[in-house]
Amino acid sequence: MVVRRQVLRAEVEELILQRLLEASWAPGSRLSIDGLARDLEVSPTPVREAMVSLERSGLVEYVALRGYVVAPPLDAEHMTELLDARKVVETAALGRAFRDQDALLEDLDAAHTAHAEVLARIGEDGSEDYTLLNEHFRADWAFHQVFFTHAENRYLRSMVENLGTYTHRMRQTWSGGPQMFDGHVAHQEHGLILEKVRQHNHDGALAALTAHLDGVLSRSLGPR
Repeated sequence: MVVRRQVLRAEVEELILQRLLEASWAPGSRLSIDGLARDLEVSPTPVREAMVSLERSGLVEYVALRGYVVAPPLDAEHMTELLDARKVVETAALGRAFRDQDALLEDLDAAHTAHAEVLARIGEDGSEDYTLLNEHFRADWAFHQVFFTHAENRYLRSMVENLGTYTHRMRQTWSGGPQMFDGHVAHQEHGLILEKVRQHNHDGALAALTAHLDGVLSRSLGPR
C-alpha cells in the first residue's frame, strides 16, 4: 500500500511537471490542489505531496492566502548563479572520476550513445512532443551524472541532486519555441568532454566541461 502511494505521487508529480514545462499555466497562476485532484482523478493527498516536491524545484511557489502558484522562469542572474554552482560541483566530480578512467570512459560513452539515439528521434529543430523532450532531458542529465557515479563521494552526489531539481527551471526556456532547442549542440559538447577522457586528458576534460556549461548558460540567456 505504501509502495503504491509512492508510485501514485510520482505519477501525479510527472503529470504536473509536464504541464509546467509545456507552459500550460502562465507565471503567477494559482494551482488548486482540489482542482488538480479532480482533473487528474485522484485524491488531494498525492497532489499535495507532489506540490511539496515541485516547490523544491522552484517551478511552483507557496504564497500566503493564495496557496501554490506557478513560479516565474529563472531570470539572468539566477541562471548565471545556477550554472556557476554546477561548474564548481561538476568539475570537482569529473576530476575525481579520473581515478578509474577506463570505467569512466565506458559509462560516458554509453550515456553519450543513448543520448544520440533519443536525439535522432527528435530531429534537428526540436519537437513539441513532451515525451521525447523529457527523454532528451533525462539522457542529457544522465551524461553528467556519470561524473558523480565515479567520483565516489556521497556529499557531491547530494549537492548535485539538489542542483538537479533546479535544472527543471532552466528547461522552461524551451517554451520560447524550437529555436531554443539546443539538444544537438549540447550533445556535440558532451562529445568533446568524452574525447578528452578517451585521451586521458584530465585538464582538457575539465576545460571542455566548463566550456559546455558556459555554452548552456549563453544559449539559455538568448538574445537578452
